[in-house]
Parts: sequence; structure tokens; C-alpha cells
Amino acid sequence: MSLLPRPAPRPVHKFGGASLTDGPAVRRVGALLAERVADCPVAVVSAVEGVTSALDRVAHAAAEGRDELGPVRVRHRSLLAQLELDPEMLNRHFAELATILGAIRSRGVLAAHERDHVLSFGERVSARIVAAHLSARGLRAVPIDAYDLGLQSDSNHGRAKVLAQSAERVRSALARFDGIPVITGFLAADAHGRLTTLGRNGSDLSATLIGEAIGAREVCFWKEVGGVMTADPKLVPNARTLRALSYEEAGELTRHGAGVLHSESVQPLARAGVPGRVLCVRNPSDPGTLVSREGSGAEAVGIACRRNVLLVRIAPDSADVRASVSAALARLGLEPLHLGAADGALLVVTPSSDELARELLPLGSRISIERDLASVATVGSDSPVLDAALHAAGIDIRARWSDGLLVTRVHLLPAAQLALAARALHAAAFEVAVPPEPAR
Repeated sequence: MSLLPRPAPRPVHKFGGASLTDGPAVRRVGALLAERVADCPVAVVSAVEGVTSALDRVAHAAAEGRDELGPVRVRHRSLLAQLELDPEMLNRHFAELATILGAIRSRGVLAAHERDHVLSFGERVSARIVAAHLSARGLRAVPIDAYDLGLQSDSNHGRAKVLAQSAERVRSALARFDGIPVITGFLAADAHGRLTTLGRNGSDLSATLIGEAIGAREVCFWKEVGGVMTADPKLVPNARTLRALSYEEAGELTRHGAGVLHSESVQPLARAGVPGRVLCVRNPSDPGTLVSREGSGAEAVGIACRRNVLLVRIAPDSADVRASVSAALARLGLEPLHLGAADGALLVVTPSSDELARELLPLGSRISIERDLASVATVGSDSPVLDAALHAAGIDIRARWSDGLLVTRVHLLPAAQLALAARALHAAAFEVAVPPEPAR
């Protein structure tokens, strides 16, 4: 008795919004997938660039009694025209969206689950556009909403967590497709069937969860940049591409604010041992950055920055104040970026939040709040040279600490000094000239 050969693992290709911004960009994506059709690729797509933010504005405008859907509708119809696709193909989705917005306007209130439903249309119409373009190229492709595939989450609207039992459903459903499934990123549904979203840039997480579920050959993240870099090149022009990162290194960079990947997207790859690769959609022959079990081999890995940070200092011997701060964080769903102590005071570092600042105002002089801060983390290094480099650059260090699975030094500083600090740290960690060997 002969056994049927086991199908080869399929690759997952995730395309972000910048990769789908207009007709030429979608054609570029179509060409990439067409060249890889023999691999039976799985595609995961984000909303077209800027559409998620536009839909968020549309939803809040509806709660204030205004109809601002027109520009979003025009943007997608323009894209259909550029691709020579049926201009009416998205009418059903925009009719559904208009109905939801009408209900929000009539009540004057935007519920969290309604906001998620409105935001879902970005990925839903994006998947249909990409699948229709692939079909027009003669490829067999079908758009699939991730929640129909079996991706189920909790009901934490806006930052939902996907449930573990989703993996078997996704694996079983995808086994029935031999064409190219074009799956919505960013989306899931809770046990009640309400649509949920996975947080900003959540399509990366969708792709790795699907890759974990099917045991993918690899998960490719197609971006406008050529890989993960030693720092944000907008802040540090001398930043260079990292060709290899371990799961731990990539996870630490994203945890401290490096924005190339979603902060939680590395975990599914690590659990399944599936490699990830960050690639440039404009230069597909470039190897980009490989994320796998093998590390970079470097002592210092990279500089990760986070904007819009708030620092709360709590006076010593203020247990009741500490309890009040903890309760406020829990109520607002804010997870501290750091808890520590300095000069006897407790330091609480969180993402910037006007709501938190208002809730803490009654605590008076026993706390102080500093806004307009940023953090700069040097992942893989805790050298005293880093502090010296910042002092030499005149950086006003408001707090500092070391943490992480890898040794990581984090500095908190005024947001206005972020670029200067990032360049100083990058120079100290990555650009120090190697002294010449002595003459023999």
C-alpha cells in the first residue's frame, strides 16, 4: 500500500497598506504572487494605505452626526478604475457600511464593537480587490474574511486576542483551497459573531498566526523597506539592514517600539519554529531580514524608539497612591512599559494618555506627571558608553533602566531630543571605528 506524498508547506505572504496604495502597487503584488504560484502561496492583506485611519475618522464623524464616507468610497473606486476592474464590485460592502454608519448617527454614540465593524471594511474590500486582480491575471484566487476562516478572538474590541482553538479551524479550512486565498489581516470575530480587530498593524499578527496554524514554510512580510534596520532610518540616516535576527532579538526590538513588525507577531513564529522574512516589495530579489532561531551574532542588535510616552513619579511611602495608579491603569486597559524605582520614588512609564493624566490629577502633589517624552532602547547592550554618548550630546535623560530577555538599556528623554539621542546611541553602538592593528 502506497502513501500519498505529504503536501509541501505553503508560504504566507503578507502585504501591508503601503504595498497596496494604488493600481501600480497592486499590480506589483499580483506579479509577485504570480511568480510564486507554484508554491501555493497564502496571501494576507492590510487595508489600502491610510484607509484604516480614514475609516476611524468616518466612524467618529458619524457619532457626531456627520456623513464623511464619500472620500473612502472614491478612493476605492479610483483604485478599481486603475486596475480596470468592475466599478460596482464593492457596492454591497459600501451599502453595508453606510447602514452601520447611519445607525451610529441616529444614536450619536460609537460603541467599541461598531468601531471595529467599521474598521473591518478596509481589509475586507482590500482582499476583494487583490483577489479580483489576481483572477484578471488568470490566477485562481478567492477573498476570505479571516473570521470565516476560523480566526476567533476574545471580545476586547480594538486589541482582541486570538484564541488558541482557532489554529485547527484555520488549518482545516485552508486545506480545502488549492488556489491563492487572499485573507483579511487585522480581523477576527468573537464568540458572539461580532467582528474584532487585533490592534494597529495587526495584519502582521494575522499572518504569523495563520503561518503557525498551517506550519508554513515561511512568512514573508512585504514592506516598503528592505528589512529590519539597526534604527529607524528617518531618525538615523546611517542605519543599516540587519540580515538575520533571532526570534528573541526581533521580539525585543518590537517590544521597545521598532515598528517594522507588530509587537506580538514574532511569538507565533517562535512557537512553531516558522521562519519570517522582511522583504522590500520594490526589490524582491533582495534577501531582506531573516527572523529565525539563529541570531544576528552581534552584541548590540538595534536601536528601538517609542514616541508619546508618559512618566508618573510617585512619592515614597504612598501605598494608597500606588494602589490608585494601578487601579487607573487597569480601568483604562493601559499596560505599563516600565515599573521601577529611582531616588525612593516609584516610576511608572506608560503610553501617553490624557485619560490617565486626568484620573491621576486628584492625587495632587504626591505624584508628578511628565508628558511629551520618548524612549530609546539599545537592544543587546547595556554598556556605560551609551550613557556617556547621550551626556556628550546634551540629552536630558529623565530616567533609565535595563530589562528584557536580552540585555537592553532604555533611556527616557524629551520627545524633542529623540532624533539626536537615536543618532548618538547608534554612533556609539554601531559606528565606532575599529582601531588599526599596530605595525609589525
